[in-house]
Parts: sequence; structure tokens; C-alpha cells
Amino acid sequence: MRLSAVLLVFKEQDFIQATIKAIYPVVDTICCVTQRDRNFSGGPITPDQTIERILALPDPDNKIRIVVRRQLDDVPGLNSEARLRNAAIQLDPEADYRLIIDSDEIWETETLRAVWNYIQKKQDSAFRISSRCYFSKWNYRVVEPGEGYRPLVFLRKGFLFKQDRQIEWHGRARWGEYFRTGRKPKTSYLPKQWYLHHGSGVGNDSRILTKIQNYGHKDLVAQDWFEQVWKNFDANSKNFHYFQGSGSLYEAVEQIPTAELPPEIREQSWPEGWLLPA
Repeated sequence: MRLSAVLLVFKEQDFIQATIKAIYPVVDTICCVTQRDRNFSGGPITPDQTIERILALPDPDNKIRIVVRRQLDDVPGLNSEARLRNAAIQLDPEADYRLIIDSDEIWETETLRAVWNYIQKKQDSAFRISSRCYFSKWNYRVVEPGEGYRPLVFLRKGFLFKQDRQIEWHGRARWGEYFRTGRKPKTSYLPKQWYLHHGSGVGNDSRILTKIQNYGHKDLVAQDWFEQVWKNFDANSKNFHYFQGSGSLYEAVEQIPTAELPPEIREQSWPEGWLLPA
């Protein structure tokens, strides 16, 4: 079976190479889509070196495909994030499954290989995975209530995005699942021993401020969060999630020694301060 990575790219010059290098050995194509000099709301931004760093990566198997899309009216979806992902799907229409990934998410290569083998046997419509979120530094792992954040990461051929990372489960692909399996599309949760590493909250003041100002859900961010929470964060902070009224989603952090982080993280070149000395 053929696996295509769908990679939504936005001003992640310090993450993008680590993200791609980790998945490169497993996937058949890496389909990157970006608006380059616009944010998810269509507003103008100054681009960084993300695209240049993608193009600088070795690509011996010619897997990397990249497109800049500014006009999205011809692409299905209710907002720009869904439309951009659907545009990336168009870059490899023959793939049997899509690996859905953002440019601040890091897979352990062997975990991804094991997960892909599992999915080829199970063949449900979509799969969600547990994640480990990090904050400020890669050495601060977020303690989340309950199961924590479990993003959708694999999607079967035929389905498209409706809004953000949510799937449009109706239409032609739904009937295809009825004919294939005799039931409606099914989303499965991958076994808990597998997880990805989510670096959304890792970085310096500049990265985090850029992120919350251009985030698709920026209206949900508490207005004083950057000054009152981010700027005062330390290893003893509690309840610090950035959504208004949702601080408890990030209960606390636990410190992880650099030596215990996977090589896909600890062996990469990060800006100063993002990783404690080993």
C-alpha cells in the first residue's frame, strides 16, 4: 500500500527539517502545502526560511512535493486549514492512506514504521494517536488530564477535510466504506504504546508570539496569556494552556532529561535554549 504524508507548512524553519527527516524512510511521498506569505486568515506575513530549508534537504528518492497555494476557492473545505490539506492530498491522488502531520510534530521513525504496518492490516477509515506535548523546551513534557490530546493522523483514500483537522465523513467516500466493510466509516485509536511528539509550545518568545497571532483559533487565546503566562512560565507552572478558560488542559510539566528524548529530537540542531545540555 502507498502512504503519502500531508504536511501543512507555516513559518516553522526551526522544525521542518526534523519533522521531514523522521518520516522520510517510511512514507512514499511528502506533500507539503503552504501559503508562504499569508497566515491562515489570509493576512500578509513576512515568510521565514521554511521553504528553503525543505528544498535544502536531501531527497534521494524524490519523495518531497511542495506547492504554494494562495487562491483556495476551488478546493473543498470550510476554512483555509482544511483546504490547504485537501490541496496537499491532490499532490498524490493515488495514495492509499494519508499521514496527517503538522510541521511541529515529530514522529519516532520506528514507531511510524510499526504503526504503518498495523494500519495496513487493520485498514479502518481513520486512526488517532496519543501525543506527548512539550512546552518552552523539549525537556518540559506537559501533564494533561485524562487521555490528553489525540490527533487524527491517518486517513484512508477518498476522504477529505471539512474544517481544520476534522474530516468530511459524508459523500462518495462514505458509500465506498459501506461497500468495502459493510459499515459506516470507522475511526480507531492506535494502541497507547505508540505516540507522536508535539512541539507546538516549544520555542522562544518570537516563535510563540508569531504562532498565537496567526493561529487559526487565535480568537480563543486569552488576551493576556503571552505576557502573564508565557513570560512567567517555569518548571513549576500549573494550568497554563493558552485558550481562554482552558488552562487546566495543561496541568503541569514534568522534566525529561535530554538523554531520554528520542534521537529524532535530541540529535537535531535546535535554537539555543530549546534543549537542555545532555
